[in-house]
Amino acid sequence: MKVTFLSAKGYGNPCKNYGDCILIDSGSDIVIYDCGCKEHAQRAEIYMQRHNYRKASIVLSHDDSDHFDGIEYLIEHGLINKVYTLLLLKYKNELLDLIDDKRRTRESVAKRIEELYDHIYSLSGKVELKDIFTDINVSQDITIVGPNKEYALAAVAKNIDSRETDIIDKETIANAVSTQLSVVIDKNHNLLLTGDSSFKSIEEAIKTHKIIQLPHHGKLDQAESIFALKDNSTIYYVSDNTGDSNGGSDDLREKYPRGHIIYYTLNGDQVCAECTIPITYPKSCYFRSK
Repeated sequence: MKVTFLSAKGYGNPCKNYGDCILIDSGSDIVIYDCGCKEHAQRAEIYMQRHNYRKASIVLSHDDSDHFDGIEYLIEHGLINKVYTLLLLKYKNELLDLIDDKRRTRESVAKRIEELYDHIYSLSGKVELKDIFTDINVSQDITIVGPNKEYALAAVAKNIDSRETDIIDKETIANAVSTQLSVVIDKNHNLLLTGDSSFKSIEEAIKTHKIIQLPHHGKLDQAESIFALKDNSTIYYVSDNTGDSNGGSDDLREKYPRGHIIYYTLNGDQVCAECTIPITYPKSCYFRSK
């Protein structure tokens, strides 16, 4: 298994938020976790051509542009066979039950879902959409492990209810319930991809993974909560192609210039594979002090 965290280094505008794009190559098929811009999508297309992949599956962590915007390019160029993501219209009855507002109807809940998750529902009819709660096996050794359905629906119900705030566990609700993916790298190492998840949403999965994508582009408070749970052997990746936008890893890099093994896409593409883990680390890593 080879996982490549694409870097926006050299894309042209260092101030732009190019977002995330992670290529998961099993050797027999390819899965793309998020695709935040056209530039990422074009590089994914080149990668697929070079490795003789005609189609890929997409796992979309959540609806935000910096995780979504390149997906339309891939679909328009016939490179995607299915998209796995949170399909909330399937759960409008459950969401209605969770909202304590008698003015709400199934129709109004459905309309609000389509407004809040407009990127996802813009794909309807263009590609096969797969629900993350029922279709968890994306490919061999690539499995959807979160968010917890109860947590996700409770959070989304709060978002639909206009009387409630859009924040839960220090994240926007869309971020907090990001789809999480577990990838088996080798018999001793599994990688957790987190999108912009809240710490609470990934807390249990963190305990069972030895390699972790730090959520929300390396957001400091999320990272520190994860560090507190893990030992010295844990390996971390950060997709921080965020330019001058709000977020990213600046605070993390300043506070932890050493002491953890962290790979940053700000320094270039980062690769996680069986051959790289026991032998060496990319140039952007920082080693825990003894």
